[in-house]
Amino acid sequence: MLLAEVNWNGLFDKDIIFLICVALVFIVAITSAAWKSLEGKRMDTRLKEQMIASGYKADEIERVIKATASKKGDDKNKDDDD
Repeated sequence: MLLAEVNWNGLFDKDIIFLICVALVFIVAITSAAWKSLEGKRMDTRLKEQMIASGYKADEIERVIKATASKKGDDKNKDDDD
């Protein structure tokens, strides 16, 4: 069977195009959320490595990480209020 012999009209049905678009939106949303989470973890890891290299003590690093995490939580709450 050649490509020219395929019935392409069925492929361009409005219902199929709609379902493909909806699926793409969900795929992009899930992928971007996972990417954002991964980048946040990478940034936290880089911060910890830099602080260790600079000679910070464990309790100082823990305090900074907790402050950063609480600030991120505050930002999320501000977004929810809008």
